[in-house]
Amino acid sequence: MLKYTKENPAQEFIVATEVGIIHQMQKASPLKTFIPAPPENMCACNECPHMKRNTMEKLYLCMEFEQPEIILEDWIIEQGRASIDRMLEVSEQAGLKLAD
Repeated sequence: MLKYTKENPAQEFIVATEVGIIHQMQKASPLKTFIPAPPENMCACNECPHMKRNTMEKLYLCMEFEQPEIILEDWIIEQGRASIDRMLEVSEQAGLKLAD
């Protein structure tokens, strides 16, 4: 995401992830505007304390041993996939390229 915002000619970005990256984006592109989502951090959904407990080692172990396994009902998977497909469709229509 950092690379994408540096290389993209756009001057404003809505950042819907951990707010910590916004500082890095502003350092790398001081003339651009980065808007946290949600803009008013009343719900703090972009300040998840559980995400901060993730480490590269934990990610590696999770991927290596495929644990913990999360089993979802089919309807949840279908609705989730539909949301992701729609998001990708909108970005393609807007002429955006996904970050590497």
